[in-house]
Amino acid sequence: MEKLKNILCTAFSVLLCLSFVLSIADTIEFPTTSDFNHQNIRTHIDKICETGVHSITDAEENALVQEYIISVLEELGLSNSNTTEAPAYLVQEFVTAPNNHQNFTLENVIVHIPANAEAVTNQAVMVMAHFDSVPTGQGASDDAIACGTMLEAIRYYLDRMNKGYTITNDLVFCFVNGEEYGLLGSAAFMNEFKGFNNLVERINFAINLEARGTAGTQIMFETAARNYNTVKLFAEVNDNLFTCSVATMIYDMMPNGTDFSNLKPFYQGVNMANISQGENYHTQNDNPQNVKENILTQQARIINKLLDRLGSYDLDKLYEAEESAIFFSYLNICDVVYTHNVSVILAVIGIILLVVNIVLAVVLKRKSLLKTLKSFLVVFAGLALTTGATFGCYYLFQLIAALCGTIDFGMVGSVSLSNTAIIVGIGILALGVTALVSHFGCKLLKIEASDITRAFSYIHIFLGIVLSFILPDASYLFIFSGLMLMINQIIVTIKPELADCHFELIGEALYLPIVIPIIVLATSALGLGMCYVFGLLFALSIFAIGACIAPVCGCFSVNFLIAKDKSKPTSGWIGALHIIGVSFVVFLGVSLCKPSAHVNLGGKQGTGQQMDDDALVYYVGDGYYGYQVFDLSAHPALKKYCPEMTFDKEMCAYSGTGEEQKLSITPLSTAEGNILKIKLAHEKSMVNLVLLDVNAESLTLDDGINAVTYNLEDTSYKKLTIHSDCTLTLNGGSATAVATEYIVDYPELIPENYDMSEKLHFNLWMVYEFELK
Repeated sequence: MEKLKNILCTAFSVLLCLSFVLSIADTIEFPTTSDFNHQNIRTHIDKICETGVHSITDAEENALVQEYIISVLEELGLSNSNTTEAPAYLVQEFVTAPNNHQNFTLENVIVHIPANAEAVTNQAVMVMAHFDSVPTGQGASDDAIACGTMLEAIRYYLDRMNKGYTITNDLVFCFVNGEEYGLLGSAAFMNEFKGFNNLVERINFAINLEARGTAGTQIMFETAARNYNTVKLFAEVNDNLFTCSVATMIYDMMPNGTDFSNLKPFYQGVNMANISQGENYHTQNDNPQNVKENILTQQARIINKLLDRLGSYDLDKLYEAEESAIFFSYLNICDVVYTHNVSVILAVIGIILLVVNIVLAVVLKRKSLLKTLKSFLVVFAGLALTTGATFGCYYLFQLIAALCGTIDFGMVGSVSLSNTAIIVGIGILALGVTALVSHFGCKLLKIEASDITRAFSYIHIFLGIVLSFILPDASYLFIFSGLMLMINQIIVTIKPELADCHFELIGEALYLPIVIPIIVLATSALGLGMCYVFGLLFALSIFAIGACIAPVCGCFSVNFLIAKDKSKPTSGWIGALHIIGVSFVVFLGVSLCKPSAHVNLGGKQGTGQQMDDDALVYYVGDGYYGYQVFDLSAHPALKKYCPEMTFDKEMCAYSGTGEEQKLSITPLSTAEGNILKIKLAHEKSMVNLVLLDVNAESLTLDDGINAVTYNLEDTSYKKLTIHSDCTLTLNGGSATAVATEYIVDYPELIPENYDMSEKLHFNLWMVYEFELK
């Protein structure tokens, strides 16, 4: 029997290691295949990014991207016409004003490929992506990959249809503009587009393609309400993307938005993106060179398979569902999808198993109530200590990194180290802490490791049952593991001698692929500011493993490994400390790795509209000059290019003074009386205008195309961002106008020794003030 136990424990250990590795791999993009020509997509990405930044504030470059998209469409034989008889495209012009911005005149490009089967539905399937970038990056991943994939999909399906392939649903590809400034293009499409026989009303399924980084597996992270049939359909075609209902639930709670936000109130559909290497998001590092082939092929494959399935699918079926699905990917083997009713059934089964377990323990007098209470105390102590240790390590190794010069002390608490090594480190730390707590818990409270496992099992099933009723989308994280652990506890209660076989480890091995990907992807999406949550989730995942290895933890110590006489045991608590020490080594290595030290001060990088991201700013005004640094990813550049600075937490920036720069540019704007004439001093500049001490009725902005009046009554402050020459007239009062004209990458500021690989911006801010009466 002892030999069998050893064999089983060895087999379970191998299974657990394999499960952990595969769980990590589930979140890593791997190259795949599709019927699309991937080189064509790569070419489109290069062409779209050829002009560099193509934000809506960079009108010329933005227009060039649109012109390229149209040129590809015309090469494929599409005409610019409002017809549903043949493949065609339309350019939708619209005027829009983002919050606190001057009006923009923008254009979407909408492609329509009519169904060609004998019996058509007059319904449509749409794929949407935006072709604008942020002002601080080329947008290769966000969102040129998607635009390139759509262009290739158009070529591919036109070619197939010309060779006899038929579809019953129209295909629509919508290239929208202005997403980065408030989802402008998708809103205009939904509210104003009337072409292609009321296309907006005929669409019954929408696919939106996004990105929040330059690496990582594609994730389907958002759907519409009552999505059960939609998720079931997606699961049928999905074989390489990660998805889960927890992601959709969390995203619904967040203030973030994509173009899909304007679509999902009306259509069934899916929203997909990759989210790793977020340090490149909305920066110059979002360039074609950083677009991994793996991401490109993954996106191509899922669009290829979705459109193949949806081209002749009865889209009405998707709207027959009365509820949303609970779902999750499992090791890229399958997507598990079930209803909330099934979740309730699983919870009821869990309640029955829990009651049976308690009754058997009482009737057979296997366990005492006191030991159970002591075991709960150990588990809760372990969860608390793991949570605290993870949070402590997050700050500790940022301090070490600051001492070693990798980051600045002002960055401590803001650094996001999101990579696989950190996840492994948190996992090892959680294992060591749970083993250490289990060891001393058993020794001091006179309980067994099996008692701790039983308490852990009760906690899992309790969480699974409760979440099934209050947060069903997240219930799968605990209900399946809880059921498996309960079944094991019933077996052990009936046959106590089987406790040493540790069959609970089978359940743990099956459970890790459910929770580990959530932890990995959450760190990429949310950063490590919530590291204590990830530590808690790890402890909740592997506490049974820590309790299992606690008695033999000494075998994992350095003392045991280097000892010549292996027969002399090493204390378990020493082994646990050495396991914790391994996690420290991992954290230290990552913290001191300069490419991994990424800071996102104040969270401004996510806005997409800031002109100060990853930038050294030189600002000048009446009688003063100085430097500021915002969201600087590479701390060494701070020392290399900047004077001595201090970190201002309130401003989320470094500030300081240095040598005065002699510049050939001066502000051209002028004011007289109640009229302010904004004249841009550089073709690439914008003006951030702030009205202070306002005592006026209104402000009229006239740019020669549109005249807009802003009500100023009952306000003492008004902010506007202006992107072209215009005249502002203050009506009925007075105000102080503070104008900041800023230019991204002003040539005269870029140092001669600047290394382009550092991907920083050297921006000029010219600040001037006017009195309007």
